[in-house]
Amino acid sequence: MLGQHQQTSKNDASGFKAKGGAADILNAVNMEVTQEALMDNVKGELEQTAKAEYKDKLAEWESAQKKAQIAEKDEYDDLDEDDDFMEQMKQKRLDDLQKKYALERQFHAAGHGEYREITEEEFLKEVCGSQWVVVHFHHREFFRCKIVDKHLKILAQKHLSCKWLTLDAEKAPFFIAKLAVRMLPTVIVFKDGVVCEQFEGFDEMGGKDDFRTEVMELWFSKVGCVKIKAKDAKKALEGSESEKDSDEDD
Repeated sequence: MLGQHQQTSKNDASGFKAKGGAADILNAVNMEVTQEALMDNVKGELEQTAKAEYKDKLAEWESAQKKAQIAEKDEYDDLDEDDDFMEQMKQKRLDDLQKKYALERQFHAAGHGEYREITEEEFLKEVCGSQWVVVHFHHREFFRCKIVDKHLKILAQKHLSCKWLTLDAEKAPFFIAKLAVRMLPTVIVFKDGVVCEQFEGFDEMGGKDDFRTEVMELWFSKVGCVKIKAKDAKKALEGSESEKDSDEDD
């Protein structure tokens, strides 16, 4: 049996008894329960929605922060990689230049880089002292020998890997006989001290006195003592063909 201080239930409809019958009481109770349940549901949904939105926002923020950190790290990594790559390229370039200058010094020490006149006594030492050597046997009074001199001076400065020499035929009777030089100018290419190729007169240059240096350069490139670019070779050939066509028209 309940005491005097018994709490009234939220669903207690005794207050409505004086105002109406059982139907009114039932409706009042149902309305109160329905409103309370509705409020609880709305409140719960709002709390769940708020929590979900908070979680979404937090996840979004954390993701953005993570991406920013990764992007920042990648950016610095890229910078580091670029710096390393540039440093490697710089060092490689420096090493290549040092090798190039060292090789050039060796060539100059061996007498390369200029068109020089030698004596018969110096012939064997000079010819056997380098892999590629070009020797022009000349006569001081022959005009065509002077033409060859002009072109070889240009090529000597351009192609450092080959040695370019000239020898007065009148002062070198032994080698004129030994190499069977029969006409001047004669240009002989030596490789490792051995005759590799030669030309006499200007038949190989198109049979003309006013041929271009590129034409002679092309001939040397075919022998192998100099290297030229494909476009330069094409240009020399085109020039030779145009000059040939011009002569035929004349």
